[in-house]
Amino acid sequence: MFLEKSRAVIIQEFEEFCRNLPKPAEEIQKELQTLDEDTALVMKFYYANMPYSDVYNYSFSTYLDFAQHGVYLWNHFPYCREMPEDIFLGDVLHYRINEEEIKPCRKVFCEKISQRIQGMTMEKAALEVNYWCAEEMTYQSTDERTSSAWDSYVKGFGRCGEESVFGVNALRSVGIPARQVYVPRWAHCDDNHAWVEVWCDGEWHYLGACEPEAVLDRGWFTSASSRAMMVHSRSFYAGSDGDAERTEDIAVIRNQLARYADTKRITIRVEDLDGCPVEGAKVKAEVLNYSEFFPIAERVTGPDGSAELETGLGILHILAVFQGESGECFINTNTEDGCCCILGEERTEDVWVEFDMAAPVDSVKNSRIVTREQEAENTRRFAEASEIRKKKTEAFRPVWMDSFLADHPEKAEKYMSVLSEKDRQDADPDVLMEHYKEAEIYKTRYPEEIFLHYVWNPRIEFEVLTKWRRTILEYFSGEQKEIFRKNPKEIWNWIEANMKSRPERERRTIYTVPSSALKLGYAEMRSRRVLFTAIARTLGIPARLNKTDSAMEYWENGTFVRVLQECEKDAYLTVTGEETITWSYFQNWSLAKLSEDGYHSLGLWDVRMEQGSLKLNLESGEYRLLTANRLPTGNIFGKYYDFGLAKGEHKEICLEMREACLADMLQTHSIPDYDLMDAKGQAHSVGELTEGGRRILFWLEVSKEPTEHILNELMEMQKEFIPCQAQLLFIVRTPEDLKDPTLSKCRKILPEVQVLYDTFGKDLEMTARRMYVAPDKLPLLVVTDGSATGLFAASGYSVGMADMLMRVLKS
Repeated sequence: MFLEKSRAVIIQEFEEFCRNLPKPAEEIQKELQTLDEDTALVMKFYYANMPYSDVYNYSFSTYLDFAQHGVYLWNHFPYCREMPEDIFLGDVLHYRINEEEIKPCRKVFCEKISQRIQGMTMEKAALEVNYWCAEEMTYQSTDERTSSAWDSYVKGFGRCGEESVFGVNALRSVGIPARQVYVPRWAHCDDNHAWVEVWCDGEWHYLGACEPEAVLDRGWFTSASSRAMMVHSRSFYAGSDGDAERTEDIAVIRNQLARYADTKRITIRVEDLDGCPVEGAKVKAEVLNYSEFFPIAERVTGPDGSAELETGLGILHILAVFQGESGECFINTNTEDGCCCILGEERTEDVWVEFDMAAPVDSVKNSRIVTREQEAENTRRFAEASEIRKKKTEAFRPVWMDSFLADHPEKAEKYMSVLSEKDRQDADPDVLMEHYKEAEIYKTRYPEEIFLHYVWNPRIEFEVLTKWRRTILEYFSGEQKEIFRKNPKEIWNWIEANMKSRPERERRTIYTVPSSALKLGYAEMRSRRVLFTAIARTLGIPARLNKTDSAMEYWENGTFVRVLQECEKDAYLTVTGEETITWSYFQNWSLAKLSEDGYHSLGLWDVRMEQGSLKLNLESGEYRLLTANRLPTGNIFGKYYDFGLAKGEHKEICLEMREACLADMLQTHSIPDYDLMDAKGQAHSVGELTEGGRRILFWLEVSKEPTEHILNELMEMQKEFIPCQAQLLFIVRTPEDLKDPTLSKCRKILPEVQVLYDTFGKDLEMTARRMYVAPDKLPLLVVTDGSATGLFAASGYSVGMADMLMRVLKS
């Protein structure tokens, strides 16, 4: 019997859904009557286990496509019936992976894949599906909106979160349980990452989405994940497996870190100023990433004022908040089992405070070894997949180009110019046309720049692009619309009075789009702000969410006015810094405002210091400046400066950066022991080339500026490098590279430098990743300390690098 063990619970949960949302439930139940029993049961499962935003964001037919395919898998793929129902429900049947846009895709994916995996074990099938994924999609950095798996398939590229959403959908399309796992933020470098776990024959394994390997439990991120302080998976079905550590809104979060790294369970205690335990306090465990404290996990304290967390072995910043009070501390989990935050403690203001953040060291727990033959075959297949994908991506053309204002391409381009690159790739032409038709009547009322960006623009924040203007126009009476036009702040008053909230039934990173919010009557704060902006634009009022702090603003008398009085910018801060340091926001400094639920960094991505100074117009309140010196080891020397800004006040604060000594920058890591070729075509392993003392390996990209700079620095320091030139190894692609004028000149000065050849392929990438430097920047410079053991590395170029290399060589 289909879903025999879960049937009763699904029906019970769907009935609860119907009681909570009677209006949409009535419409849904009418549709369910037209379906067969099994498909109807899946649809009930979906509605009982979906964020409220999904109820109207997508059509019944969208979910029906997923449901029908799920029933097909049950009937035609025997291992779907053999696996535990909880696994089938949460990791095969459910339509949602994370926060991506939802579009039907699995039927098509299954048709493309199923023949390729016939007769294979689940493990072999999972590997084969990933080769197919590599043929269809590759990595490309994009904005934080997560495209649907279908759009990623059509385009052929996306960021790692989109690759993993695509990969999970592909695996689920053929009945292989799969889920996205992710590091919210790394501890050792400024970034995050997402990949895929698959369930094969009773156990979970990992793989890199669209990055096929010869075996499971292998990827470029294997070592990196062992240095994480948290690895999560997210599900929209809790099930009964018991490993759901906590529920964050409607999404179930499971801590998967122990599969990848050494861990420790710590206890965080929260007390008031009298030393009494505080129940119900929100506790955030944070790493320092992009020069801001970023939460990797959240907990709520119990009756004894404590909360537990399993995390990695490094340093965390702990922030506790409760009823407007906050407290913070640091914990080094290598040496400490717990810590205590005191709510209401006075901040140390107007002075720089030093602190350290340490990332865990390498402790790979779960990786398989492959033979040279397996690696060679994988390299061949990946190259083959890349060629297939390349032809596809070269032929990609956004749909709107052939349908949105197709007769007026210049006009179309002008309108599309306000959208992001991703929107220009996957925007629905019908959606664009609705916004164009309804907004065009306001074109002459405002300067073109204002009209295009803040009236016509269908994009508000990172919500799914949908039609909403006609719905809004029909929803409100003429009288109500006139009230809104006369005083746009009344739009917000109406939203606050009429939109209900159920955060426990919502996913905080998913928007309820404007038309859905009006139909449903529910919207959380970020969706309400989007709704305000949508209503204003529909009524011809230029409106936006300020990029710095997401405050709602509308255009009045030639300037943008804030909707909420408490968000008025009524103070000033001038930030200065030493001109010898390149100050880059979210790279080595940030600014955060203290609110009731903690610190929130301001979105100052586009600001730049001019002549060492930056003036900011801010809301009055409590703030924190933070600077971070990320060391090659991954650890951070940090400083923070807490201060208050009163209404009308203007403060000037000079940024300070902590300096590090050489010993702080060194940490050993094993690097791939692969073969490099000499001029005679003889192979020499990296281990052989680097044994018996320190060496410097230079992977050079000749004729490119970064490589030119490092070669010039070597020549400028020839007095220091000539005595140790035999310890230097120049690695290039071909003998032709040796004709480069700068490299040729450098070799004449340092004739004993050994020259070797490499393909600059996957082994180079893995060398960079093992040393925790950017794999896509050349030259790659690695100082080794014994056979295939890296001590220091850098990628790209920074001033004084040759001097740094010499200091490490002599240390």
